[in-house]
Amino acid sequence: MRLRISNTDLKIRTVKPSINKKAISLRESLFLFLVIMYFNRSKPNQTPQMSCKNCSEQLIQDSYYCNRCGAKVVHDRITVKGILAEASHNFLGWDNKFLVTIKFLILKPRVLLLDYFNGTRKKYLDPFTFLTIAMAINLFAFNSFDEEFISVMDDFNKAQINWMSDTLGGPFADAAFKEEQLQKSSKSSKFMLKYFNLFVIVLLPIYTLMAYLVYRKPYNYAEHIVVNCYVQGFSFLSTTIIFFIAIWIHPSLYLFIYPLLILYYTYVYGKLYQLGIGESLLKIILFVAVLVGSIIAISIITFIFVLCYAYLTSRF
Repeated sequence: MRLRISNTDLKIRTVKPSINKKAISLRESLFLFLVIMYFNRSKPNQTPQMSCKNCSEQLIQDSYYCNRCGAKVVHDRITVKGILAEASHNFLGWDNKFLVTIKFLILKPRVLLLDYFNGTRKKYLDPFTFLTIAMAINLFAFNSFDEEFISVMDDFNKAQINWMSDTLGGPFADAAFKEEQLQKSSKSSKFMLKYFNLFVIVLLPIYTLMAYLVYRKPYNYAEHIVVNCYVQGFSFLSTTIIFFIAIWIHPSLYLFIYPLLILYYTYVYGKLYQLGIGESLLKIILFVAVLVGSIIAISIITFIFVLCYAYLTSRF
């Protein structure tokens, strides 16, 4: 009996340290669990997770811009002050895409074009949008001052006819001929003002084709379209400014528009292709020659078509 008690006592003493260790381990686990739960508890003032309203991308707390689409995250309600501040930032801010595009077209056209070709397009206005905005500004100015536009164009055409009369003489010096040409020029100015958008859409691929034939590689036809969209858009803005200067000072100042546009065209393509002054002049002379040749060819084809049409209608 005594032996049994001794064996039982020995077993208890042997098991007791193990039980104590398990109890300590359990207390430590419970303590760690409570610590983790304490630090992971939900905070009442914490901003909940949210998603972008434009592309549904999950956003980090208190984000200001979306990581995927770049859209600004709006936290506050719309107010009049906020609307005015946003409008001022979008239209008058120096980081405005329209103003940045104009700045680069003046100072660094090669950087803008190569960035766009290589895919860096976030900070610039895309070429078709830029062309559309510039064309809308130009058309709005001409239609708002349509009488002044016709007057400026009449003076411009009169100066051209007088130059032809003094230079070429012959029938160009006849008063009746000059009057007839002035009337036709006035009608063509009104027609151009009416179908201005159509002219731009039709002439853009033609200008692009000429530039592609003259300047060629390494840029393809589509990339030349991008170049011409930016050049034409900037030309429309320049034309608008010179038009107002011509109204306020003297109509003859509008004569400077064509040499200025030719110079700007030469400047942009010269920068893009990194041409010297001599090479740029040769290229622009070739471009003008192709342009004049195309106009003559189109005029001849139109004249032949009119003659054929008149002949067929007279026979039948």
